Amino acid sequence: MRKLIVSGILTLIVLSGCSSDASITTDDKVTGLVNDYLGALETKDISAMVKYTDDLRFPDKVEQKKQYSNIEEEITDTKIIEIKKVNETEFEVTVEMVFDGNLNELTFPIQKQEKDWRIIVGQDF
Repeated sequence: MRKLIVSGILTLIVLSGCSSDASITTDDKVTGLVNDYLGALETKDISAMVKYTDDLRFPDKVEQKKQYSNIEEEITDTKIIEIKKVNETEFEVTVEMVFDGNLNELTFPIQKQEKDWRIIVGQDF
């Protein structure tokens, strides 16, 4: 009987550990994506910026990375103001950030593309 109880407890521990990824909600994934992107902006991590976005101004990721390499603005103090769910495959995020000392508030769509979420940028240019 004792072995059965111990076995049951171990099974529950293993199952709860396996389900932790499944318990991450879409909202959490999108929030994590935005936080990762904002961190990439502040540290000028070009590879991460390209990874997290789909920039409508550039025909492919190679050109996007090339152009991002020329970014000279100093981006600091980034934070999420609001994330709204539009539908099952789209969110909208409003962020605040300081560009070269000037406070800006920007809104971006976030779309599910195949299996990953992407922040859509470049639509205002």
